[in-house]
Amino acid sequence: MRIHKNYSIELVMKLSFIKTSLVLTIFLSLILSSCFLPESKASKYYVSSTEGSDQNDGTTKNPFQTLEKVNNLNLLPGDSVFFKCGDRFMGHLLLNESGNQNSPIVITSYGIGNKPIISGAVGPDKGGDYQEAILIENVSHYILENLEIQNERKHRRKGVEDKDSYGIRVQNSGKETIRGFEMRNLDFNNIYGVIPIQKREKFNKILVSGIRFESTKNTVVGEEKNIQDVLVEKCNFTNLQRLGIHIVHKGGAEGIGTDSTNRNKNLIFRNNTFYKIGGTCILPVGTYNCLIENNVFDYPGDNSDPRMPGRGSAVWTLRCINTVIQFNKSLHARGYLDSHGIHIDHENVDTFIQYNYMEDCEGGFVEILRGNINAVYRFNISVNDGWRDNPNKTNSNHTIWIPKWVVEGDTIYSQDSYIYNNTIVIDKPFETAITINSIRTNIYNNIFYSLEGTIGGKETRIRTNDSEFFISNNIFHGSINKNLIKRDSNPILADPNFNNPKSGSKFGFQLKKSSPAINSGSNKMGPAIPGAGEGVFRNVPAYPKVDFFGNPVDFSSGQINIGACNSKKGEIVNEEN
Repeated sequence: MRIHKNYSIELVMKLSFIKTSLVLTIFLSLILSSCFLPESKASKYYVSSTEGSDQNDGTTKNPFQTLEKVNNLNLLPGDSVFFKCGDRFMGHLLLNESGNQNSPIVITSYGIGNKPIISGAVGPDKGGDYQEAILIENVSHYILENLEIQNERKHRRKGVEDKDSYGIRVQNSGKETIRGFEMRNLDFNNIYGVIPIQKREKFNKILVSGIRFESTKNTVVGEEKNIQDVLVEKCNFTNLQRLGIHIVHKGGAEGIGTDSTNRNKNLIFRNNTFYKIGGTCILPVGTYNCLIENNVFDYPGDNSDPRMPGRGSAVWTLRCINTVIQFNKSLHARGYLDSHGIHIDHENVDTFIQYNYMEDCEGGFVEILRGNINAVYRFNISVNDGWRDNPNKTNSNHTIWIPKWVVEGDTIYSQDSYIYNNTIVIDKPFETAITINSIRTNIYNNIFYSLEGTIGGKETRIRTNDSEFFISNNIFHGSINKNLIKRDSNPILADPNFNNPKSGSKFGFQLKKSSPAINSGSNKMGPAIPGAGEGVFRNVPAYPKVDFFGNPVDFSSGQINIGACNSKKGEIVNEEN
């Protein structure tokens, strides 16, 4: 410090101290004042089509009236929009502002009565029916709940494909990831494209769905995008032309993005009910870390409406990485192709189908198509799956189907398939096929039980392509194709002694204490679930710790049962427990 000749050192130090104290005082006062500033208050808007007016202030006593008014609200993080129960809102709800992780924007209902209906089917007088009832595009952090969504399109709209119709569409066509979408307690009903009847050859072009999550193709380095952190739970889907939930990422151009950035990521679909869907209930295309659990899939592939294509496994995956499908019921799948309980389509990696109950699925039980790695079916129960009689295909119904595929002259196989600890039952007079043409297939610890029909009776054809084929420790009882039994290195030909196989319930396939299945299985470990214990799989162990009924499982001990039940002393779990 430079000292003026007329100032004493003591005076200079005193002035310096005063200056420093003043600065600190101002700084602290700014901090303290900011702590006590009132937080920005989240707004609540109420909307009633029967009692409201867009000239109102949007309160419960004076609600707005239309979707158009909501579209112009400029919603902020933490804001909520309430639609009145019992009302119907026709139009196009556009959600184009973002919430944030701590303060999502909430779209919900108020009042007493039926859930409010939002429908994009506005008719010809308003330019034709919209592509979707609700559009969320390039924005993040929304909760949608307690609404009914419809969109039965009958009138064409300029710029919209006649074949398209969605209830809710979440679209990422921007330059960065969007995230944070929760949808719960929503009803999706009566969603159809304008085209009245869909021919079979047009099946894959029918994209009508209750919810569609779509990311466009990544084409620019540094602008890779996807949709992340999705939860759909406790929703009901019925009377939909083809799909319940459709998740799509268009991938990346050559050299652009990675396996995870070119897929929609971290998705959970649980505790939902699907009934009479014209195609597949949940169709993930290009996902990374997807959990599908505790859903009921009843009559996928339905054709009760002539506009439905009538073909669909309950779930099928396409080019997905890290997928767990567990604790679901897949019932009465219908269709002229596919239509297994749950099937693994093309080019998936690490797909785990476990703890599911499948019954009366027309196509069959296991379907693993081309180019899959680590496709796993374990601890499932399959009852009377695979009864389809297609005169154009001698083997269109399968207990197990893992075919090769030829694409542009290249032969493509699935590799490292695991089918173990399943209980497979047929007690009706039909024959299935077992067709395997793959690399490194493992079939062990399964119960094949057929008292009236024949498992593998239509065809049992196994081609290993000079790779290891591990088939061992399976129980065979009843009419089973001998070509399958001969392949088993340690077959057990015996009645598994189910507790009550004619009960009509999955609980009847537990084991009596006299069962030869007890402790007779191989302790061969299948692959681990990548990411187990973290993220969307935080409650999913890497390896099975329980059986289908919740009994403990420990492969390392070597005391493993055959089949989906690992009880040791005839312990019985029932629906009341």
